[in-house]
Amino acid sequence: MHHTVLLLGQVLSLSAKIVGALVLAHVYLKHNRKPALYWSFSWAAAASSIFADISKSVYLLSLSEAFWAMFLFYGTLVLLEENGIAIGKLQVLSVVPIVISLYGTLIGILGYSSDWFTLLGLPYAVSALFIIASGFMVLSLREFYNNRALYLGSILIISGLHELDFPVLRLVEWFSPIGFTLGSVFSVLSVYFMIKFVFAEEFIRVEKPPIKIDLKPGVMIVKPQEYVKIKEKLKKVPVLAFIRDLHVPKAWNAFFITTTEKRKSIFPTDLAKILDIAIRYLHEANEKGFEGIIVIDCPEYLKMYNNFETLVKFLASLKDFTVLYNGVLILVIEEEAWGKRELEMLKRVLS
Repeated sequence: MHHTVLLLGQVLSLSAKIVGALVLAHVYLKHNRKPALYWSFSWAAAASSIFADISKSVYLLSLSEAFWAMFLFYGTLVLLEENGIAIGKLQVLSVVPIVISLYGTLIGILGYSSDWFTLLGLPYAVSALFIIASGFMVLSLREFYNNRALYLGSILIISGLHELDFPVLRLVEWFSPIGFTLGSVFSVLSVYFMIKFVFAEEFIRVEKPPIKIDLKPGVMIVKPQEYVKIKEKLKKVPVLAFIRDLHVPKAWNAFFITTTEKRKSIFPTDLAKILDIAIRYLHEANEKGFEGIIVIDCPEYLKMYNNFETLVKFLASLKDFTVLYNGVLILVIEEEAWGKRELEMLKRVLS
């Protein structure tokens, strides 16, 4: 019975890890997202640990876990850096699990020690700590990735904590199949939430448009009638749009401004989130050598939920970043909805 449970756990875990490695590699190849590449390597290393466990190779198991933790930790640090979080020299720490594992492997091969804890237990525990640390770093990105960061970070922490019991309980015969089954379930959940994470709109960055854009960088204030023509003109361009009008081109990455909870929605008072998404979009477009285009078709709706001064400060900041990254901000204004003084100040700030 124990052997059957162990075998099922191994098959489940191996399948999940291979799928995770392949999907993440696909995301990297299609969208050039470096965190996905390193996470793909981490799941490939994790998959090799199954073969190591089956072959009873202590050294291979130790190294597999170390590479899993190293690539996971490093990829997460790259993600933090891409989101503007300073990490300093922390990337150097990524090699610690490998160093500990190689040290244990070396003293084992040279015959200096045959102690199980030295050869496998300690390296395994160190790798587990780096997995837990990766989970906490992902949790710190909730501001950018919402519940996706919560779920992924939490399951990585749980997985790491479970890995920590390995040095203590691995040699307990009755616990082995239970522990491996739990590990398999955590692996499946980790892969699932990581795949959901990398397919988030916030993670997959903008791709270079297939057509040349001939708009002048800066701010364009247009009327609703002009907006109709602009939508047609930019229907193949990966515009970042904050909208109330749901009828926008499929190529656009549109966020619906609303007070209701729905997919890809932003609360109208959450101007900081709008600004954050816009900055990362403009930065990415600039790095890829084209003008990022942002459309806001509902400034009147935003004014209903924010005082005028707050809204103007937000738009001024957005304009500054648009100019900094050589992008285009298109603001669709219904002039009748604004007071004369408001409209003049708006135009003066955005000119």
